[in-house]
Amino acid sequence: MPQVRLFAVAVLWLGAELAAHAEQHPVFSLVDNRPLAHLQRRGGLYLEAGAAGMARYIHFSRPLSTWKLGATEEGRRVALASSQAVLEVPLTAEQARPGTLWLGLKAPARSSIRVTVGKGAPVTVPLGAGWQVAAVTLPPGTLVAGENRLTLSVAQSGPLGGQRAAAAVEFVQIGGQAPTAADPAGKGPALPLPPGGGLAYYAFVPDGAALSASGDGGGCKVNVALDGRPVGELRLDGTPLDLAAGRGHFARLDVAASTGCRGATLGRADLGLPGPAARPPARKAPRNVIFWLSDSTRADKFRIYNPKTRVESPFMTELAKRATVFESAYVQGNESRVSHASLFAGVYPSVHKMIPETAKLPDTFTILPEAVRGGKRWVGGVMANGFIDKFWGFGDGWDYLHNRIKDGTGLRGGDLLAEARKHLTERGANPFFLYVGSIDAHVSWRAHEPWLSRYDQGYPANGPFIKACLDPTLDKIVAGTLKITERDKVRIHALYDSDISYTDSIVQQLFDTLHQLGRDDDTMFVFTADHGEEMWDHGKVGHGQSLHEELVHVPLVIYYPPYFPPGKVVTEGVDVLDLLPTITDALEVPTPAAAQGESLIPLAAGVGAGYPRPSIASQYELAHAMRLGGYKLWVGGSGDARLYDVRGDPAEASDLWTRRPVERRALTDALGLWMQSRSQWKKRRWGVASNLKPEYAADMNM
Repeated sequence: MPQVRLFAVAVLWLGAELAAHAEQHPVFSLVDNRPLAHLQRRGGLYLEAGAAGMARYIHFSRPLSTWKLGATEEGRRVALASSQAVLEVPLTAEQARPGTLWLGLKAPARSSIRVTVGKGAPVTVPLGAGWQVAAVTLPPGTLVAGENRLTLSVAQSGPLGGQRAAAAVEFVQIGGQAPTAADPAGKGPALPLPPGGGLAYYAFVPDGAALSASGDGGGCKVNVALDGRPVGELRLDGTPLDLAAGRGHFARLDVAASTGCRGATLGRADLGLPGPAARPPARKAPRNVIFWLSDSTRADKFRIYNPKTRVESPFMTELAKRATVFESAYVQGNESRVSHASLFAGVYPSVHKMIPETAKLPDTFTILPEAVRGGKRWVGGVMANGFIDKFWGFGDGWDYLHNRIKDGTGLRGGDLLAEARKHLTERGANPFFLYVGSIDAHVSWRAHEPWLSRYDQGYPANGPFIKACLDPTLDKIVAGTLKITERDKVRIHALYDSDISYTDSIVQQLFDTLHQLGRDDDTMFVFTADHGEEMWDHGKVGHGQSLHEELVHVPLVIYYPPYFPPGKVVTEGVDVLDLLPTITDALEVPTPAAAQGESLIPLAAGVGAGYPRPSIASQYELAHAMRLGGYKLWVGGSGDARLYDVRGDPAEASDLWTRRPVERRALTDALGLWMQSRSQWKKRRWGVASNLKPEYAADMNM
């Protein structure tokens, strides 16, 4: 019997060892994501002011007016500070307790620097001219565990870094032991962990995740902690370290070397999940593509997104069983012109700049109809949105373009469907790309039966909105010159909902036609919107006025089983501008060089899945929003910020900015990094701001 017990123990031990070394695939590389790491040095938080990651500490305090990043002064990488430069930094209790910070900087002349934390009393220290390390000791309790806002005020400005600035800042350290000079800049694909120092990531820890690494231990123990609680020692032989304590949540992940050693170097360090990595699907290009854009259409009006909605969309529910649904798709603008420009050109608003009312899409962009041309493919467009024509910059590349609003022909979905059917029949077996832009959900909202009667009964026979809410009337409502009753609002909302159901029925008829023509198997179908619509959810009606979910979260459903698995729900965030490279990838034609998005075909197959990816929207570049996992960060032009749990609180009623510090910093890091480089960001090269490809750090000289 003892032998049996020993054998059983040995089997259990062997099973545990095999499980520990079971095949894992990485979903987040600590090495590739080193621009997101917070450097822990000498017991303090250390900011490399000249590095790309500095953007994460300044964005939400008007960075364009207080800092100039990426500058050099006498060969040193620096950030140029204005006379009122602001930082936001996350500190541990140990880092906050001493109340001391050091600034490695060059002042253009003898001056002084005043440091203010929050709304506290400022502390002033003198500055000499030239390079120096200035020490500022704050009163006890001034710094706190968590986020701290520091305002640095320098009395004089002068020529620095090729322009006028108050100081050229090389580094900032908060807490810990005093630095005597800047630490050597970490460069190259490795993570140095100096004795007693390390890195902190505000990362998502997927369910089932483990951390594994390889490298040179340098005689150190490499210790791992989650949210300040020790997890264990990380062995550098690839052995996975279980992270069960943080599974399924954002967490502060600390990786640090012990003291009394020469320092460790991690050549590889990954958050991984069990099983082999996903592979892209085998190539099987669709012969045809139909792109249906339903104007002003909210995601939450479809039961595939919101099971509680009253709105009937039976075809979209059925299609979702045969298609891939993207759970978190954002448009890049919150009204037609900006959103269409991002969709057609595949770039963010900061690039296409179609923001002022008179702005047109520059013809330097290769837009969607131009990009999909190839071989004998016919490229046609039938739409009812007045902006999509040659005058506004959308006229190139079409074999056929009919904007029905221009000639006063029918604008209902059924009218567009009839024209689309005609072209589908004429194409026969020849390949085609057909874009249909319907506007039934865009004001004017008109009654569609039998749905309106189901959504609203008992509206007064003499009410002003029996059969429609017309565009001029809504303009007066938005302007406040026409007062309506709460009962009228209920009716208008029902009109809008009936338009969503009507659109669903029209799309079903299109698929019936495809089936009759025998084209449903070789045709890729994309359904999305340019923006949603506010229906007094937050006190407003219409669009263009905010970045709430009802405006920027849109449906995105793609049907083509060889590339988009039936019944698949992609939970990672995507941008609608990703559709241009998705379609060119599917059709095996070149993606325009300027496009900033990336194909969704690999993601639908699971490549790059398992870790949150952002969805990003802009309100005329005056405000921005990023959704990451279930959390959404909104930042206004003045630096005001709000944080929401949009899965638990889809109405965005509860601001979590001060209550969820880990999630706040995770999104702050990602949005801050993206904001600084948004005009140059290309997902195909750099990845996404929450999960970077190695090329980002390489291009940033890190």
